[in-house]
Amino acid sequence: MKAKLEKRGGAGRGQGRKPLDPDSETVTVAVRMTIAQRAKLLRIGGSAWIRARIDKARDVLKEGE
Repeated sequence: MKAKLEKRGGAGRGQGRKPLDPDSETVTVAVRMTIAQRAKLLRIGGSAWIRARIDKARDVLKEGE
């Protein structure tokens, strides 16, 4: 007796986390902090807040130095 074929499951197109910028590769960075610091980070915007702060900050060292 043949098993009835299910039409469910398998890979779904377009699923998963969308890229921040399709033209740039991203990396994961681990940072150690206290539980209170993590809670505050989540309240003020999480990873989007961190990325915005990095983008807005001026470079201390100029290229070539």
